[in-house]
Amino acid sequence: MKQTNIFLGTLLMASVFLFAGCDKDIDSPPVATLPVGNVITIDSLRNIYTYFDSTFVDDISVYGVISADEVSGNLYKNLYVQDGTNAILLKLNSSSSNTFFMGDSVRISLKGATISVYKQMMQLDNVDPEINLIKQGNGSNVKPEIVKITDLAISGTYSPYQGKLIQLNAVEFSCGDVCKTYADPVNQSNENRILTDTLGNSIIVRTSGFSSFAGTYLQQGKGNFIAVVSQYNTTVQLTIRQLGDLSLTDTRKNACSSCPFYMKNWEDNSITSGGWTTQSVVGSAVWEIGNVFGIYAQITNYNGVSNAASEEWYVSPAFDLSATTNPVLAFTNAYKYTGDPLKLMVTTNYTGDVTTTTWTDITASATWSSGNFAWTSSGNISLSAYQQAGVRFAFKYTGGSSNGSTWEIDEFTLTDI
Repeated sequence: MKQTNIFLGTLLMASVFLFAGCDKDIDSPPVATLPVGNVITIDSLRNIYTYFDSTFVDDISVYGVISADEVSGNLYKNLYVQDGTNAILLKLNSSSSNTFFMGDSVRISLKGATISVYKQMMQLDNVDPEINLIKQGNGSNVKPEIVKITDLAISGTYSPYQGKLIQLNAVEFSCGDVCKTYADPVNQSNENRILTDTLGNSIIVRTSGFSSFAGTYLQQGKGNFIAVVSQYNTTVQLTIRQLGDLSLTDTRKNACSSCPFYMKNWEDNSITSGGWTTQSVVGSAVWEIGNVFGIYAQITNYNGVSNAASEEWYVSPAFDLSATTNPVLAFTNAYKYTGDPLKLMVTTNYTGDVTTTTWTDITASATWSSGNFAWTSSGNISLSAYQQAGVRFAFKYTGGSSNGSTWEIDEFTLTDI
């Protein structure tokens, strides 16, 4: 993209910066090590951009308050800064997570930085936190502006709230997302979740897989939601600063199916995490992680050359179902090759040894795969007969010396419906 340089002569006048959106006025004493030069507002800074990236070559300064920092990990080498006129994203050339925090008032020396637009998000690029950012004080938190989802819609090219800290009231996550986590911490991938209001308007909440709360389940109620507004092309998105900015504790407008109170999906690539154990009674087949189509638990008695007689157990941790109203178990399963069916067992008096434990076979209560590795939902398996403490489940695998199926298990959940 074509780039221009901005000199002092291109600025017709210096603007007086305002902090109407902050808790208190900020002193802005001159800093001897870096000349202040002309002072402009963030709104004036944004208005400098036309169609080309522009790099500042003279001493020009902007004052503002950091409204979102890198501490939670949801932002990396990014800061949002706001004054009483507007807000902007700072793209840093190195992390500032140990230096600059929400509520810090800063002077931004624009010399060497570039005002640009990426995917319709206006930003100040090439900001060196060691050179271009000078802390003036702290404790001046930006107050979020209370808006509606419809207020955030793009007008012309940009959302009028791009880069700003806002608050939405009476919102909730969609039923399709409400049982999910904010992002995927195992694969460290970003995820989109849908936030809706009482009129059915919606907006994307995008969260980094590196954030400290990526693996936290979404708040399931309705309430207030504070975030920073970002934009990707024609899509307006919200970025959470920290989970403390969310208060979704009221009764939802849209009732959703109950969320599982327990889930094992093996995405952590561990067979034994969370208290699961394996026991071998016959042979040497093992429960292990499969990853051909996703991540799941699997077992086979085929060693690459032949089948071997096997009896292998995969035992869950103990669950206390005494406070549940209508507990159900569900999981997905798949298999291929001729062999004995996988069995689902339950007990309330586990001894630590599968051979001395009294088990109840509830295999018939589940729906099983038709074969050829076709994934099938077990359906909801009622656990009303086991509303007590100390309930454990087990998958019992058996294989013969001349045959044996390969079984796969995923999405093991317990839900109180």
